[in-house]
Amino acid sequence: MHKKMHKSGKRQWTRKGVASVLAMMFLIIFGSLVAAMAIASTGNIRTAAMHLHVMRAMSAAETGLAVAEGRLLGASRRFVVSQSDIDSAFTWGLWTGNGAAIGDHSVLPPASGYSEVNPPAGLAEALVNHHNSDLNIISGGSFIASALIGSAPAGVDNNEYLATHWVYTPAVAIEAPLSEGSLPPAFQIRYAPLADGQHIRVIVDGFDFDYRRNNEPIRRTVSRDYRLVKRVNHAIISPNKIMIGKNVRVVGDLGARFDDIEFEMGDPLIIRSDFFGLDPVLDQKLTDFFAGVDAYDVDGDNRLRVGHPIESQGIPSNETDYSQNGEADYAFVDVTEDGFVDEFDIFIRHFDADGDKRVTLSAALIAGTPAEAAGATPEFTLDDDLALLLDGGNPDRNRNGVFGYEDVNDNGRYDPGVDILLDFDSRTNTYRDLELGYRDGYIDAMDQYAKVNGRVVFRVNANEWVAERGAYGPKLRGPVRPEDNQSPLIFDAPDAMLPEINVDSFSDTENALMAAASGDAFWTQVAAQLGTDVASLTLWQTANNPGGPNSPHFTAVWPDANLDGIPDNAADAYFEKSPFNSPNYADWYYRPVFRRFRFRNVVIPLGLNALFVDCEFIGSTLVETSIENTHPHWTLFGQMVMNETLGYPVPAFERVTYGPNAGDNPANVIGAPYLPDTARPPQQVLEKAVSPMDKGDVLVPDIINYTNDAYAALPNPLVIGGKRVTDTKKFSNNIRFHDCLIVGSVVGRTPVNYTQVRNKLQFTGATRFSLSHPDFPQSGLHNPDPEDVRELAKSSMMLPNYSVDIGTFNSPPEQDVRLTGAIIAGVLDIRGNASIKGALLLTFKPVHGEGPLVDVAGNPIGNPAGFNASIGYFGPEDGDYESMDPESLPLHNGVRIVGWDLNGDGLADLGPTETPTQAQLNAGAVPVPFHGYGRIELSYDPDMTLPSGLRLPLQVAPRAGSYQEGNR
Repeated sequence: MHKKMHKSGKRQWTRKGVASVLAMMFLIIFGSLVAAMAIASTGNIRTAAMHLHVMRAMSAAETGLAVAEGRLLGASRRFVVSQSDIDSAFTWGLWTGNGAAIGDHSVLPPASGYSEVNPPAGLAEALVNHHNSDLNIISGGSFIASALIGSAPAGVDNNEYLATHWVYTPAVAIEAPLSEGSLPPAFQIRYAPLADGQHIRVIVDGFDFDYRRNNEPIRRTVSRDYRLVKRVNHAIISPNKIMIGKNVRVVGDLGARFDDIEFEMGDPLIIRSDFFGLDPVLDQKLTDFFAGVDAYDVDGDNRLRVGHPIESQGIPSNETDYSQNGEADYAFVDVTEDGFVDEFDIFIRHFDADGDKRVTLSAALIAGTPAEAAGATPEFTLDDDLALLLDGGNPDRNRNGVFGYEDVNDNGRYDPGVDILLDFDSRTNTYRDLELGYRDGYIDAMDQYAKVNGRVVFRVNANEWVAERGAYGPKLRGPVRPEDNQSPLIFDAPDAMLPEINVDSFSDTENALMAAASGDAFWTQVAAQLGTDVASLTLWQTANNPGGPNSPHFTAVWPDANLDGIPDNAADAYFEKSPFNSPNYADWYYRPVFRRFRFRNVVIPLGLNALFVDCEFIGSTLVETSIENTHPHWTLFGQMVMNETLGYPVPAFERVTYGPNAGDNPANVIGAPYLPDTARPPQQVLEKAVSPMDKGDVLVPDIINYTNDAYAALPNPLVIGGKRVTDTKKFSNNIRFHDCLIVGSVVGRTPVNYTQVRNKLQFTGATRFSLSHPDFPQSGLHNPDPEDVRELAKSSMMLPNYSVDIGTFNSPPEQDVRLTGAIIAGVLDIRGNASIKGALLLTFKPVHGEGPLVDVAGNPIGNPAGFNASIGYFGPEDGDYESMDPESLPLHNGVRIVGWDLNGDGLADLGPTETPTQAQLNAGAVPVPFHGYGRIELSYDPDMTLPSGLRLPLQVAPRAGSYQEGNR
């Protein structure tokens, strides 16, 4: 018993010992863990605190970078310059204040209103002045007390930085100190000119003083490179009325300077919807929608925000049964899921038959697209041009700067499955823009449609516009989508935002382009390609042209030797209406016709008035005209009307000759000061108007038949170069380019007045502009001289005070006019199929009582609103007196027609409101259908080089990919 108890006691003691050991071990382990956790927690707290301080320093640096970018932009905008070649010499000159390098310029006062002792000479000095106006400066220690210009820090790479004219600024606190004696986070900026001479690197240090290492605050550094740029920031700037029609899309801001709102049709801008007129039911939906827009759209973007407390009230009920099938249509749903309801949503919802939130294009347009591959059923087949405008708009969908296609079949448009897109991702074996909806065969949210993808900027005051012409909302249809944080509509825009453009704005580039037109004389180039001499061209016979389908071909207009006002070969010469194919034409022109010629750096002679077909123009093409076109009858002298009996045009104002006839007495012709001896018989035959148009038409013995006032009311005769002029067509140029390739630029000698009939250029068919030949890009023969390319790149069309038409009044489907760069004209109209990447800069400002708006007695006449830039189709009721609104065209067998073709050339010889006689119908008269609205896309190119001479404030642009954290 004792033994058992002993043994039992021994086992109990043993177990208690193990438990104690284990308890002590766990106590040590847990104690260590607690200590470790405490140490770790302390470390984490310190790490978190350190991270907080680092982030505060980084936030300060980022704030400083934003401030520096704003300061750099503000300082650059103070310099209004004429020069557009923003190269290294100009940039360095502007940075350092070298006036000779800057050229013609002015310096504006600072926008923020801080005081300066003297205006800055250069950009660096402007930055110093602005930074020295800062408050909340941190000074002391290593921080400077004021901004200054100094040398580069020791040790910087001279291959990367310039050694002088760095701008150093004091440190600026970004918030109030938390306690007395503490320092808040701050930033300090350095502006460093780079060695390439074209970029400024902004280097910003951000500081947090609450935590220090080695007695230094925590510092974080960020940097980004910027370059100076000169931009207009608008897709269009026009001093005359702008009209944006159906099937027209604008990417970029619209700038409307027209402000003569007191005149009839005096609205500065008209924008038409792309979706009205497709279907009556859709029209009713859009009518209801825009009623809500007019009542509730608070910002004028023609969209209604779904969650907005005011705008959402304007969204019509989705319960309406528009289709009358007994069910609600849900017509006003945000299909694109962008937070807005606009007419694009309504269009998609209307034609989306299968409810997949997209609309499939016609069978012809989905060929080769993902839609065809998916077996999609066509849903929208009413207007293929509109479909292409929507599905093919915004080609750079991912905004990486790579877009477009290789035009394999050279037809000027992208054909899916045939042409090759350029933005290819070899890693994923996909075409990036196609993946984002470009020409995928569907119209959907990925197409990012807006009628105006930018702002609409007006010089006029909104209240004054409404008071004169009524509400402006109904005149501006279609979604307006500005950049983030920008207003869609801006009124009372100053010149700095909406610059004035006139005929003097481009003189530097205009002169350079005119100087580049230094090739052989026009007729020399023509004769060489025909294999003849210049003298033989005067009475050229078409039978003399070289044989072969690809040979040049010349159809001449002979001189008027017998002074009857028409060419001596009028019965055989080519003639056409001007504007070409217009239902409301202004004149007839006999035109020499040039087919398949190649011209190089050519000057088109005064009064040629030609038609060029399938020709190439290499380099600079200068159109000559008489610049002193100020006579009140400039557009009437030489005017013609059709003689139906003869079958060709004859003078509208009958004239008889005086001087060479028996019994004519030269003394009966008025002399000085009206006509010099060189303009009187016998040195010049008097071509006397039967109904006098000027004093030269009244013989001296007949003056007694006039009262003093009546005779004084007759204008003085027009004398140019010592000779009397009764036909101003010989001293102007009205030219049409059809199916031509222009590798370079077309420039016109600028006339004083805008005379839209006499000085007019039309570009029709598949006319294209390029800087390199599409088929022979490496050939010197087919491309401009290298020394001229820089100037040619600034503008493909430099035609101040000219009337320019792109397309015709019933443009055929095959039309495809393409333009790039700054397009300068007095007034410009675009119809049919056209694409412009650049900007339209128009120069003619119609003033009541000046130029074409004044009569021979000096009295104001006409309506300034009648001079307008028509982008798309409009009619006389809108102010486009040369055209007709397609919606007003009559129907013939259910098809809208523009008139009747009497001679089989496909053009309307009778207008749309005229009816052919039975005899004309028996002879083969046929109706000419309206070919459709076509499609026009106008895209602003921020990277284009503007013509020099236009005074604009400078801007800055960040260099892509240049942002960096840390020191370089």
